Amino acid sequence: MRSIIQYPLPSVGTVLSIGEAMRLAISEAYKGAPYVSPNPLVGAVVVDAKGNFLAAGHHEIYGGPHAEVNALKNLQPEQLKDATVYVTLEPCAHEGKTPSCAKMMAKLPIKKVIFGLIDPNPLVAGQGAEILKQAGIEAEVFGAEHSREFNEIRQDLEEVCEAFLWNFREKKVFVTLKMASSLDGQVALRSGESQWITGPESREYVHYLRACYDAILVGKGTVEFDNPSLNIRHPTIQKQNKVVIIDGEAGLLGKYSSLKLSEAHQSANVFWCVSEQAKEVVQALLAQIKNPPQIVYVKTKIDGSLDLENLLSQLYTLGIRSVMVEGGAMTASSFVDARLVNRLYMFQAPIIMGAGGSRSWTENVRVPTMKEKIHVKNPRYLTFGDDFMISGIF
Repeated sequence: MRSIIQYPLPSVGTVLSIGEAMRLAISEAYKGAPYVSPNPLVGAVVVDAKGNFLAAGHHEIYGGPHAEVNALKNLQPEQLKDATVYVTLEPCAHEGKTPSCAKMMAKLPIKKVIFGLIDPNPLVAGQGAEILKQAGIEAEVFGAEHSREFNEIRQDLEEVCEAFLWNFREKKVFVTLKMASSLDGQVALRSGESQWITGPESREYVHYLRACYDAILVGKGTVEFDNPSLNIRHPTIQKQNKVVIIDGEAGLLGKYSSLKLSEAHQSANVFWCVSEQAKEVVQALLAQIKNPPQIVYVKTKIDGSLDLENLLSQLYTLGIRSVMVEGGAMTASSFVDARLVNRLYMFQAPIIMGAGGSRSWTENVRVPTMKEKIHVKNPRYLTFGDDFMISGIF
């Protein structure tokens, strides 16, 4: 998930090029970001036989109509004669919570469907396109040409549903790391104090990002020092999220009932990650907690720290498909050092905190040589008030 320019819908009748139509479909897809997981973000645009814009739609909420349905629902058959539908992902072939989009479009007088990516879901994976072809509708993957513009759009198509693609291709949780730092890369004072590095505009956007991922993940230190609610507080988004806490020795579990997060979340949405070796201690603590969180027992490494790959594997089994790591320096460093981060959101404020009395978010990451430096690929840049944000793929 990343930020892109939101394109306003053009007036009906506006002529769109192939690239413009697909960019508009991508822009539409992002409108569903807070609500569609575990489904992918999908947008669709319809143009008539002459390439004139007719309508657009997106997948709005999990279990609700898909993008193609929303884009086509108010159009009449005479408008759709020889029309083209642009959609960011191959139309679904299977019947799930909603009917098959491919079968729905196969009954319409449209001429062509151009889709951005083949759906990796084995229930689709080319079958949607085949249904359309069998109905006499042209179905093709976007961008056979190799122009620079189309290469950029193909990258945007990958990014718009990156978590979904990662889930199906790798069978793993998609991990985003969000950090807020000073210009000199510091995220907290040595005392642990970190509120507030960035301004209110950045913080509001972070709450939007929280809504775009299944869960927020922090370490024990963040909870101890800040006692955060870790919920979504955004003026236009109403959503209950999940929270993952890393507390290897279960040292904080006994205080759970007094924490703000226990008041802000249903216990079923809080996942407390502890070492397998702490099971006996945890069982004793749980007997004293009225509405305890979900306990996730995690394997440990030789140094005694939790095995983060095992932690993510267990979260995947529990149905969590994406997490945004918001922990402090130690938690951030651990995920980066383990090469488990898929996307980075780095907010920087125009302040200097000084390395002498502060903590860096990469303080435990070791890069032996410049050849081994970590690249942030396909970077995007935004500003929020006086703050600067860079987002990219790890």
